[in-house]
Amino acid sequence: MSDVVFVDSADLSPFPDWDNLLVQTDSQELISNVSTRVRLVRAGDLTLPITVNDAELENSWVCSPYNGAVTYPLEELRLIRSRLLRGALRATALSSGRLLKAGLINRVVCVNNRLLSTNLYPQLRPKQIAALIELLVQEYPGHAILFRSLNTETNSGLISCLQEFGCRMAPSRQVYFYDGRKADYLNRSDTRRDLRLLRRTRYRLLSPDRMAEADPDRVRDLYRLLYVDKYSAHNPQFTSRLIECWLASGSMRVFGLVTEHGRLDGVVGSWIMDGVRTVPLVGYDTAQPQSTGLYRMLMAQVLEETAQRNEILNLSAGAAHFKRLRGGRPVLESSAVYCRHLGLRQRMTWRMLAMLLNRIGRPILQKLEL
Repeated sequence: MSDVVFVDSADLSPFPDWDNLLVQTDSQELISNVSTRVRLVRAGDLTLPITVNDAELENSWVCSPYNGAVTYPLEELRLIRSRLLRGALRATALSSGRLLKAGLINRVVCVNNRLLSTNLYPQLRPKQIAALIELLVQEYPGHAILFRSLNTETNSGLISCLQEFGCRMAPSRQVYFYDGRKADYLNRSDTRRDLRLLRRTRYRLLSPDRMAEADPDRVRDLYRLLYVDKYSAHNPQFTSRLIECWLASGSMRVFGLVTEHGRLDGVVGSWIMDGVRTVPLVGYDTAQPQSTGLYRMLMAQVLEETAQRNEILNLSAGAAHFKRLRGGRPVLESSAVYCRHLGLRQRMTWRMLAMLLNRIGRPILQKLEL
């Protein structure tokens, strides 16, 4: 008998507060630009949230393959200087978008999806992965099965296993890794300068225990100033309710920078699993002068704590030049999709998307460091 099963709402009490909240709350009350249904799967002693969608084209890319393949890339074309190349890629994206819509690209079940920019995976055995795919195919025979946020640095075994089971791989973005077990990045001149700034600043660094009392609305606003207003409205737009859960439960390890008058001006939150951390929550008061170095100090705190705890840090995508200067090593991130059980139209749509992302998307991601 398989040890991979769906968890009914009546059986949620043993699971973390965050997982309970995802299942029991309308998704838009937690992330305002995500409409999805969340369910929990138990695999042995592990908990895996899955998201289920049928269309919802306007969802954030954390839950919408269409957004990730068409909407967000169209916005990112502004980074390409060549007008000719920009025009060609725009035409390709728009024409592909029509085919992706017709091919029901957003009819998808996303595995281990906590609706963050980077999903961290627990250690899954091959038999569990096989049972999980079989369970989802039976429950959702018309949906593709998607695994986001895969990379060869921390998921090489999982990637090999998924490929053996027939999953197609498609690149999504370039992320940056720091190995805190060696921590040679702490010797980089830029990292040392940031750490000196953190130690000499007039800001006080609030620990996660102290941040439990922070105002969730202020944390939300600081995140939005950076990741939504400055970068993209397609990034997940966390609400105060979700942030309040993270602060109160400690499921997100959150630090803050406060002024001598008690105003919170910067925040950074790490999610950690099996010795790997990622940083989905970063925000600061963008009205403060750049010379204040709020972002530099927040990243310095994360880099130093990663070394202190002997962890591996996946610092996600974006700010590529900043991360390289501090020793970040670029690694291509991909998604895996299982679609063998689907009809011809959906299978061909996923095959086309994987081909485009591998032939066109991969070199662009690596050249522009996206």
